[in-house]
Amino acid sequence: SIVGPLDLLSGLEKLIRENKGGRFPIPDFSYRKDEIGDLSRSMKEMTEALWQRMDAIESFAADVAHEIRNPLSSLRSAVETASIVKDEVVKQKLMRIIVDDVQRLDRLISDIAEASRVDAEMSRSFAGRVSLRDLLELLGEPFEFINQNPNDSCVVMGHESRLAQVFRNLLENAVSFSPP
Repeated sequence: SIVGPLDLLSGLEKLIRENKGGRFPIPDFSYRKDEIGDLSRSMKEMTEALWQRMDAIESFAADVAHEIRNPLSSLRSAVETASIVKDEVVKQKLMRIIVDDVQRLDRLISDIAEASRVDAEMSRSFAGRVSLRDLLELLGEPFEFINQNPNDSCVVMGHESRLAQVFRNLLENAVSFSPP
C-alpha cells in the first residue's frame, strides 16, 4: 500500500523527464489522506503547470514569428523594388519604408527581450503577500484619491515590484485619458 504507489509515481517521474513529447496521466491517489495522496496531488499540479508553461511558450513563439514576418515581408518587398526603380522620389519613399521597418524590428526584438527577462525574473522569484493599500500609498501623491477608506485592506499573493508597475501604468493611463 506504500511501496507500490511510490514506485508508480517514481517511475512516471522518470518517464516524464526522459520523454520529450507526450503527456502522461499522473495516477490519482488524492483519495488517500496521507503523504502519498499529497505527493500525487503535487505531481499532478506540477506537471499541469509545466504543460501550461510550455503551451504558453509555444504560443509566444508563434506570436513572435508572426509579428516578425510582417516587417520582414515589407522589407523584402521594399528592397526588391528599390533595386529596379529609377525614380528618385519613389526610391526615397522606399528607403523611408525600409528605415521604418528596421526600427519596427528593433522595437519588437527589444520588447521580446524585455518580456523574456521579466518572465525569467518572475519564474525565479517567489510571490509574497502584498498589501494593495500599502502598495497604492507607495505610488505617491498623484494617486491619493484612490484610497478613500484607510481601514480597507486587501492582501494578494504576488510580486510587489511588478504589481506596482501594473498599477502605476493603469493609474497613469486613467489619469491621462480622463477629464480633469
